[in-house]
Amino acid sequence: MKTKWLILFLLTVSFTQAKVRIFTIGDSTMADYDTIKYSGDKEQRGWCQLFPLFLKSDVTLKNAAKNGRSSKSFYKEVWVKLRNELKPGDYVFIQFGHNDEKQNGLDTDENDSTARGTNPWSQYQKYLKLYVNEVRERGAIPILFTPVVRRYFNGNSLTQKAQHNLSEIAGDSTLDYVASMKKVAKDLKVMLIDMTASTKKLVESYGPDKAKAELYIKADDTHLKNEGAYQFAKLAANELKEKHIIFK
Repeated sequence: MKTKWLILFLLTVSFTQAKVRIFTIGDSTMADYDTIKYSGDKEQRGWCQLFPLFLKSDVTLKNAAKNGRSSKSFYKEVWVKLRNELKPGDYVFIQFGHNDEKQNGLDTDENDSTARGTNPWSQYQKYLKLYVNEVRERGAIPILFTPVVRRYFNGNSLTQKAQHNLSEIAGDSTLDYVASMKKVAKDLKVMLIDMTASTKKLVESYGPDKAKAELYIKADDTHLKNEGAYQFAKLAANELKEKHIIFK
């Protein structure tokens, strides 16, 4: 009888350890919103709020994304505690960029824990590398996600600024946050999901008016309605599946 219970215990422990845990860190385009408060004309969702719809029951997700945070301010305000929760085998989705742009591509005071602006090739890279290295130190797996696009159209095409290139000149990477993140991914050999490219393709397929009506909230051209968050989450899930990450 004791042997039987020991086997059952070991099987239970093994099953528990086999469960996949995902932590998502980033800004308001990923964050969770109260579905009652943010409904009707105020409807707003983050794409990571909808991402669990694509997960199996043996995968859990903790969405730690916070409104208004940049790679820098999130690190100082949230990450220093959150990182202690990581265990070997956990996945950490990392998407920053929107609020890093707050100072038009300039770095802000390192001693100010709430300052958000970063330069794409300076503080932005510094904090992305800190996340990657500290995730790996805990035996967890970092995945970089380039920031989702804003609804800034010029005709039927999204502008460079919509794609997080503040120089607004295609090919000029001086203030290009996406190019910067891709360089970090290459240098540190980190998995990368190009949400900028996939969401650009989707939003342009809708066009300016339909994208506003169906994907983005009334108040601005950055945040998402439920449908926008769902479609963006679906894009993330599809690319992860294609790369055989999490989805096997």
